[in-house]
Amino acid sequence: MTADLVLRGGRVVTADERFSIASALAVAGDRIIAVGDDDAVSALVGPETRVIDLDGRAVLPGVNDAHLHLAMFGQSRRNADLTGVDSVAALHGALRADADRRPDGDWLIGEGWREASIAEFRPGGPGPHRTALDEVTGGRPTVLHHASRHSVLVNTAALRVAGIDRDTPDPVGGIIVRDADGEPTGMLLESAGILVTRHAPVPSRQDRLDAIVDGMRVLNTLGITSVTDPIVWPELLRDYAVLHQQGRLTVRVNALLHWDWPSPSTSLERLTTVLDHAGVATGLGDDWLRVGGVKLFADGVPSHGTAWLHQPYPNGGYGHLVTPGADDEERYGELLDLIEVAHRHRLQVQVHVTGDRAADAAVDGIIRAQQGDPWPEARHALIHGTLLHEDTPRRLAEHRIGVITSSLMKSYSGATITAAVGADRWSRAFPAGALLAAGVPVADSSDAPVCFPDWRRGLATFVGAAPHPLAEVPADLRLTREQAIRLWTSAPAYFEHAEHRKGSLAPGRLADLVVLDRDPTTAPDEELADLAPQLTVVGGRTVFEAG
Repeated sequence: MTADLVLRGGRVVTADERFSIASALAVAGDRIIAVGDDDAVSALVGPETRVIDLDGRAVLPGVNDAHLHLAMFGQSRRNADLTGVDSVAALHGALRADADRRPDGDWLIGEGWREASIAEFRPGGPGPHRTALDEVTGGRPTVLHHASRHSVLVNTAALRVAGIDRDTPDPVGGIIVRDADGEPTGMLLESAGILVTRHAPVPSRQDRLDAIVDGMRVLNTLGITSVTDPIVWPELLRDYAVLHQQGRLTVRVNALLHWDWPSPSTSLERLTTVLDHAGVATGLGDDWLRVGGVKLFADGVPSHGTAWLHQPYPNGGYGHLVTPGADDEERYGELLDLIEVAHRHRLQVQVHVTGDRAADAAVDGIIRAQQGDPWPEARHALIHGTLLHEDTPRRLAEHRIGVITSSLMKSYSGATITAAVGADRWSRAFPAGALLAAGVPVADSSDAPVCFPDWRRGLATFVGAAPHPLAEVPADLRLTREQAIRLWTSAPAYFEHAEHRKGSLAPGRLADLVVLDRDPTTAPDEELADLAPQLTVVGGRTVFEAG
């Protein structure tokens, strides 16, 4: 057999069980056929083989982002970018620029603002308010998605379209923020956002497909070859299927189903009805597009006071679950029942939890479901696990429940969440080191578009080379290079039940890989965030090449 592609003369970081390092690798079709030394692999070179001399560069398994909203990421790049906005004046400038490129009357949509970044929105100032938008947007409905994706700020025109006024009740799992006079401020938390967003124009199918393709193109430049999209509603699953049929997928998609988005709240009656008729289970699909399971939301986010905590916020209150129910006890019971229903239908459950009390509730639910109906290979997981009680890692390990951490939030959300919960609690957020030490399965993720999906920044953060002061990880929670690399390669493959097909470089594995300009196992700490992807291959096909 001759190879279609040979890489030699470098550092092939296999991420296999022994974390072995080779110097060369060969690919035929969509599979790796050899990994070893230069001489052995060079024997597979034929007249049609493309040979790349690495000159000491490194090869990694294709990067797998275990929690990335692919369609949202692609679409967000077509909306007004508010990630760098630091004042109301700058916000006005971004909205004017967005209005200038859209037909008159079109809705204005913005992405990525954070109250900690905008001087006037910080504590002590006037705070986020629709009047800050009205001045520049006038009668054009405007929706600004918070970076967390757990709230929106809308203008008066958007409230009017939605029919929201002082008498509108809060929806299940959501809050319409009101001023001292009882009038809506324009801030809509959690499921309250859907009251407005359901009225916004929906992109055409072609626009949606093209946005996803554009998003995948960006991911490929970063060396990303697989993602778990954690919120896939029916129409989006169809869009992914169409792209698969058209041969346009350049990133493998593991889909977590969610039928009620953009509302995070799902009722037991709704989920039961849907699953009884859907006929889906974990593993349905192929190596390009598969059903991974179901995503459920337990709570909100610390920055909005909607994460459910054991100890109160500095300003009071404990947050709450976002499941239906009149009080904490009813909402807790609903969460456990939701987990049990999904588990019974043999769908892997991944539960969004950011508060320690919410995490413990989700763990209670998973343990109860497993004890009532054992499914040893379920591989259920918590998403984020932002703030965890010190005893939670032990419980997770005992019952083989995983955690999908979010290292990039250490950089992007530090100021906001520190203000919400205090510096001490924030310093130990996303405790991957403690989880791995306890024996908990862990994978890392960007949660894009919440954070730009730069896995290199996450790698640097968890090994103690944080690129932002508020992203500093305590010494006892830091990872080794090997551990950090696994969190973006072999560990996500485990959660997909795909560890024998991808996530490591070995003969028979899918030929998903990235060539980097330097070896991430030996590069100085200060260089990790600047590793440069130079070639990305998915299934033997080159999807990105620098230059």
